[in-house]
Amino acid sequence: MIRSKLLAAALVACLPLVAQANPGWYIGIDAGRAQADAEIKDFLLIGDSSAEDSANSTGLHLRGGYQFGRFFAVELGLADYGDLEYSFDPDDCPIAAGDPCPISVSTSFRGFTLSMVGILPIGDRWSLNARAGMSEMQAKSRQLNGGDLEDSTKEAGLQFAIGVGFKIDEHWQFHLNHSTIEALDFGFGLNLGGDFGVYDVGDTTLTSIGVNYHW
Repeated sequence: MIRSKLLAAALVACLPLVAQANPGWYIGIDAGRAQADAEIKDFLLIGDSSAEDSANSTGLHLRGGYQFGRFFAVELGLADYGDLEYSFDPDDCPIAAGDPCPISVSTSFRGFTLSMVGILPIGDRWSLNARAGMSEMQAKSRQLNGGDLEDSTKEAGLQFAIGVGFKIDEHWQFHLNHSTIEALDFGFGLNLGGDFGVYDVGDTTLTSIGVNYHW
């Protein structure tokens, strides 16, 4: 949270420095592959266990921004990383759960992003870009087997992205992006035959293709 507040202050402080001629509004949308890792840290009450899994889904990122000249912009975005489904097969099951004790969990991520964008033009049409900013994501999880458990949390964190753009004309630009939202401090209780455990979700990434429209 402290890092997020410091970054927000830095973004605001930098605005007067990046203002240049030829400002303009734009809107963009990205679609692609969202991915995140998750791990069961330990089971509580009886026994210890750990397991890991990766999941992917279709992710979307709707963005709107204001570009200050050729080199800088500020964006506000709405991200939806879809439903990520995990299947765990712990090595050491709690006594009450028996062996094996597979667990399936679905987690969804949706929220807002605020970014400062640095743009490096390469010739008349190509450009490189880098984003750094904040995110506030809501994570909802539910257990798919062995119980009807649900939980949700909302966390602020940092998000980063790199990409390459290709300008079609004065209005349209296509681009490829790879973005990362830092790991959420999120734990979810899992029911295993009277015992329970928790799992955490790591960094969430989105590799996408998108388009911008500039006014």
